Amino acid sequence: MALPSSLVQHIEQHACMSGCYGSDTTIQLCLDGAKPLQPMVSVTCLDCLSRFGVPTALLSSSTTSQSLSAELTQHMRIKRGFALSVSGYHTGGPGFWLTAMYYSCGLFIISADRSRQLGSDLDQLLLAIQNGIVKAPDPRMGDAKQFSVESVFVNFEKCQPAIRGKADFLASPQCKTTQQKDWKKVTLAEFLPLARANAPAPTPKAPAPRVLNRGDICPKCKAEVRDRPLLNRSYLGCLC
Repeated sequence: MALPSSLVQHIEQHACMSGCYGSDTTIQLCLDGAKPLQPMVSVTCLDCLSRFGVPTALLSSSTTSQSLSAELTQHMRIKRGFALSVSGYHTGGPGFWLTAMYYSCGLFIISADRSRQLGSDLDQLLLAIQNGIVKAPDPRMGDAKQFSVESVFVNFEKCQPAIRGKADFLASPQCKTTQQKDWKKVTLAEFLPLARANAPAPTPKAPAPRVLNRGDICPKCKAEVRDRPLLNRSYLGCLC
């Protein structure tokens, strides 16, 4: 059974950046005062901790909170173009809050302000990689020297999913370089080895034209380079 379209539409428009959801407890909901309580499967946004629920009657019989949260998370990864995404409180290592998303072009978007005592956003991304919370696509991503970082502001209510590099992301509707109401400050970390590998090759320069000397044949007009008379003087050249 497909997910209710109203739920999918609301989840897609939810502006929290990671699109990651976690499981929650099953709720008994009163939908009609004259009828028994109805069970509802609920999930939690792992960014803002808001809860969303669906009556079990609108879902397949095998749907659980865990399976629904996993399905919504994967749907949002595809919808927003993320190769991977994590969010919430992670018990690996010292235990810390981290939200991070990754585009396959080599861009991480990181927010770790809830655990600032453990370092910068990039420090905590590296901590997540070291503890297996984030499965780094490249082993060099454990080295801070392989990244360039800058602060930007994001809101994913409107989103361009196809991101081919940092320039694409900075020009996308989900990113601004100045503070806006309801926009989240994050760190944009560019993995330099991949950015360099994806950089367009320089346009080759046209070779300088060959200087023709007396007696040479011009490749364009096929005439010999020699002294040629004008009205009051002469010139050395071909017929071009």
